[in-house]
Amino acid sequence: MIRYAPIRPATFYYWRRRLLEEDPDKAIKDAIRKLSEENPYYGVLRIHTALQRISGFEKVNHKLVQRLMHIMGIQAVGYGQKTRKYNSYPGPNGQSVKNRLRRRFTADRRFQKLVSDVTEFKVPETGQKLYLEPIMDLYNREIVSYSLSTKPTLAFALQAVQKLLPKLPKRNYQTILHTDQGWQYRHRTWQKTLLQNGMKPSMSRKATALDNAVIASFFNKLKTEIGSLKQYKSRTELTKKIRWFIHDYNTNRIQMKLSGQSPIEYRQLAA
Repeated sequence: MIRYAPIRPATFYYWRRRLLEEDPDKAIKDAIRKLSEENPYYGVLRIHTALQRISGFEKVNHKLVQRLMHIMGIQAVGYGQKTRKYNSYPGPNGQSVKNRLRRRFTADRRFQKLVSDVTEFKVPETGQKLYLEPIMDLYNREIVSYSLSTKPTLAFALQAVQKLLPKLPKRNYQTILHTDQGWQYRHRTWQKTLLQNGMKPSMSRKATALDNAVIASFFNKLKTEIGSLKQYKSRTELTKKIRWFIHDYNTNRIQMKLSGQSPIEYRQLAA
């Protein structure tokens, strides 16, 4: 073989010896593979951050993780999926309010800036619809309240606010709750409920989705990670999956903007 192959004998014996040796990166590769299987939407930075939480891998360099993921052919599943957007604007006339948030998506204290919106799901097999309205705290991107319903009524929109009220501490600063110009949010009952409980309503400009980009990004993650709606046989199955995702998002999902912590971890450490 050496006689006919265009390589030197020393090269042949070197690689034979190397291939017989145990892979020095085997433990790291196994850990990366396990993390990737558990979190297929994690890229290099999140895999690296999660790896540092495992005993023995605290000092692993992110460039090594990137190289090994490339060798293993592991990459994060993207968020390119497009879904039909629910339009909540048509409905009873109401009063819109100015944009108090103005795309300032950071906060230095809890319940200072909240964002919310409504999104729609449809189970293809049964034709049933499901509506979700979460309220997110921009302090740590935690979903502090949410409501699920079969119809996008005013009562449904107010339910998330009613669940939020017992969690609100006494505050000496202003709380803003930002939404789009959906008819539920233009309704005087919605705005009156907020003002009576120390919150000021804020609304995106019409046809300007970027004014509420953070909650739109959350919906994108949710709809991508729960998978195709064709796999759900009923609205009950879909409801359970959405509730699971929100719990997992709050307690386990690593966010690089929170120094590699989940929303609840970030809040608890700050406290």
